[in-house]
Amino acid sequence: METPNIIDSDPKPESLRIVSVQETPSLTSSYGKVAASVVRPKKPIAVSLPGTCWQTTDVISRQLVDDYNSLLGASGSVGHNSAPSLTAHITAFSLSTAMMAERDFPLPLLGMVHLQHKVWHMSDIPIGQPLRIATWAQNLAPHHAGTTVEIWVQIFDPTTDKLLWQSMALYLSRSVQLPGAEQPQRPQRERFQPPAITAQWHLPKDIGRRYGAVSGDRNPIHLSNITAKALGMPGAIAHGMYAAGRMLAGRETTAPYTWAIEFASPMRLPAKVAVNYHQADDLELITGWNARKDKLHFTAEIRLH
Repeated sequence: METPNIIDSDPKPESLRIVSVQETPSLTSSYGKVAASVVRPKKPIAVSLPGTCWQTTDVISRQLVDDYNSLLGASGSVGHNSAPSLTAHITAFSLSTAMMAERDFPLPLLGMVHLQHKVWHMSDIPIGQPLRIATWAQNLAPHHAGTTVEIWVQIFDPTTDKLLWQSMALYLSRSVQLPGAEQPQRPQRERFQPPAITAQWHLPKDIGRRYGAVSGDRNPIHLSNITAKALGMPGAIAHGMYAAGRMLAGRETTAPYTWAIEFASPMRLPAKVAVNYHQADDLELITGWNARKDKLHFTAEIRLH
C-alpha cells in the first residue's frame, strides 16, 4: 500500500522572538502584498529565516464549522461538540500566510508548492471559545527542485496553556537555492501501482471557489481556468487541503489522533479522483489518483492514539 513519506521533524519555537498580532490580516490582504512584491527586485538566494514566532488570539467560529460541515460533512460529535481538525488549520492559515508575506521572509510566497502536511490533533478543540495560535518557520533545507521550509502552527487553550493541536506544513520554493548547500539528487520513485478502487470523488469545476468561500483561501490558481492561467498554470486545480478535508470526512474521532497527507500531483478541475481506503488496526491509509492516467494525486493516513 502507498504510504505518505512525511519528514521526521520536531517543533523548535524556543528562542524565537514573539510577534504579537492583535488582528490577523486577511488572506486577501496577504495575497495583495504578494502581488505587489512581484514588481520589487527579487532576492536570488535565501540566507536565513526571520527568527520570529507570530502569535494571536482567535476563535474557531460556529459559522465556520457549519459552513465546513455543509461542504465536507461532520463525523459524530466532531463538527458538533468539537471543531473538525481542518477548521483549526483554516483559522490559523491567515496568520501563517501573513508571516510568509512579509519582506523579511526569504522565500517568495508566489509559486510556493505545498508538498506535505501533518497534524497532531491532541485534544478536542472547543468551538466559539478563544484560542492562542502560534506560527513560525524553521529548517530551510536544500531540495532537488529548490529550497524547502517547514511552517509550524500550535494552538493552545489560553487559560491553561494546554497544547490542543499542532501542524507542520512542508513547502517548496523552486526559485530559490540555499547558498553553499549541495542540492540532493532527485530520488528514484517506483512506478505507481494503483490499488483497488473503493470510492470515487467527483470534483466539479467550482469546488475551488466553494472551498475558498469557506476557508477564505481564494488563491487564483484554484478559482477558474482564466485566473490560474494568468499565473502560469495550465488550468484551475483543487486545493490540497480540500483533499485533506475530503479524506477526513466521516473519519474523524475524538482526540487524540494524527493525520498526514503527501501531495504528488494536482487535481485538475473538474476531476474524477479514484480513492482507496485501507484500514489496518488503528491506521487508515488513503490513496487518491487519476484512474484514467494511473497518476498519483496524494497519499494520506489517519492514525488513532
